[in-house]
Amino acid sequence: MRIFFDTEFTQFRDGELLSIGFVSDVDNELVVEIHDPALYSRASDFCRTTVISQFGAVSACAVSTEAQAGTVIANWLEGFALPLTLCYDYKLDWHFLERALRAAGAWSRLATAISAFNVADVANHDSCLLAQEAYFHGKRDPGRHHPLVDALAMRERWRAYERLAASGE
Repeated sequence: MRIFFDTEFTQFRDGELLSIGFVSDVDNELVVEIHDPALYSRASDFCRTTVISQFGAVSACAVSTEAQAGTVIANWLEGFALPLTLCYDYKLDWHFLERALRAAGAWSRLATAISAFNVADVANHDSCLLAQEAYFHGKRDPGRHHPLVDALAMRERWRAYERLAASGE
């Protein structure tokens, strides 16, 4: 099974995880938000105005630490038949997921049951990118840069790639 995920983080350099959203092939969803004012103070202006402002827009698991986020994520992932392919579109997404799972002490038991797949490495045809952008069209609350919305848009990008591959183009 494929699970698409996206992260939001405080900043690019020395960033910290703020939130993460997952959606499976069959519409199982999880959003985890780290609620920590000290963490918010280290976030870029963009993150404070665009990312953190969207917290609470969908039902989410609110935690206080990266380790707690990792525990919630590990428990959710372990509810699926393993192995799983976890799909992302930016290298820092995988970095923050792994870091949360390590902080929770769950990496050692999940590392062999999950594999990473960067959708951006293959789904670069214009039709794939247009499918992703079409998903964002009209999304306001939450909108782009909410991890669940971004994961859902990435899944649409992947589905467009699958259609393209099936057509032989």
